[in-house]
Amino acid sequence: MLERHIHLSGSERIERLTYLSKEGNEVYLIAANFEKDCYKKNDNMHLISIPLKYKPLISSLFYGLSLFFFMPFYLAKVRPDFVVTDVSPAPFLVWKPLISRALKFKLILDLRSTPVNPYGVRGHLGNLSFGLAVLIAKKMFDGMTIVTPMMRDEICRVFYINPEWVGILSNGVSDEFLKHEDNSTERADLRRKLGLDNKFVIIYHGSLRPNGGLAESIKAIALIKKSYPDIVLLLLGADPKNASFWNSTIRKNCVQDKVVLHGSVDFHDVPAFISASDVGLVPLPNIPIWRYQQPLKLLEYMAMEKTIIVSESPAHRSVADSHKNSIYVANVNPDEIAEAMMYAYKNRNRLEEWGRIGREIVMKKYAWKRVNEDLMSYLSRVQLRSD
Repeated sequence: MLERHIHLSGSERIERLTYLSKEGNEVYLIAANFEKDCYKKNDNMHLISIPLKYKPLISSLFYGLSLFFFMPFYLAKVRPDFVVTDVSPAPFLVWKPLISRALKFKLILDLRSTPVNPYGVRGHLGNLSFGLAVLIAKKMFDGMTIVTPMMRDEICRVFYINPEWVGILSNGVSDEFLKHEDNSTERADLRRKLGLDNKFVIIYHGSLRPNGGLAESIKAIALIKKSYPDIVLLLLGADPKNASFWNSTIRKNCVQDKVVLHGSVDFHDVPAFISASDVGLVPLPNIPIWRYQQPLKLLEYMAMEKTIIVSESPAHRSVADSHKNSIYVANVNPDEIAEAMMYAYKNRNRLEEWGRIGREIVMKKYAWKRVNEDLMSYLSRVQLRSD
């Protein structure tokens, strides 16, 4: 697996590779400087860290050049069956046609998301590096994996790719969430530490993007703070570039005591924070850059048996369906988010019952065993069609 900055992918990539290695597969991760301690070591997991400090554009260029010059020699030594890469390294692997026949490996481009910038190559689906990676993969690689069927169809339409050539590889939920048991003492201690005793806690964790529905969620809290003083919004994440924006938004709406801007934590600690909350929040607007994404937080809330307040979108519906554990917001605006928050609060005695539905969905479709069965099936198809 090739990835520029593995720590940016959080638990999903780490747990995917760890699971594959535990199943007896020999797994090699080559990435720019990352924390090896995030991985649970075993004999089948090999971690190769390229010592590059993160600098926009510069670190990507040097990482790509290191792969261009040295990766062929390393592949000749390791002799892998498959090489999977994310978008960043892909344009530097143009030597693939020259050496893949001799070394007999298959090269796969893995797409977890489309760019946040909605314009670029062909006027759609993002920035130049993303478009270049997809076009190179279409021309030279052996396959491509994409996170949702809707995203696959969109990318195949824009770049004229045969959908049969592409595999669906959904996100999965780690053991940290699937095996985490709600300890009432731990829950109470964390709530007390956060100053949330006797509060109704709605949690959001992940990237704090200004255009991701969180500003509207803060304004929603302001609308209901007098009628529902127990409702508190917990934001678990960091966004140094926009820290002043979030502090200003909280102050302008006079919700300093209703919105907890916690900051990020190690992903192993996230289950405890979800457990200490009452409802999960996924407010991404139903617009092209997010319409077909599969937010990992959505799966994590569901795995932890939390009822979710979630924006209406095809990808969200494909995961959560129309069950009672999902409180849908048709339009991401303060009024509708406030209505969803009030509905959850009024039904707080039923949230635990509803939340169990979400866990059942995750166990059937998004536990690592199920997700990696799909991956191995797709890789087998790639091998067969190339033979």
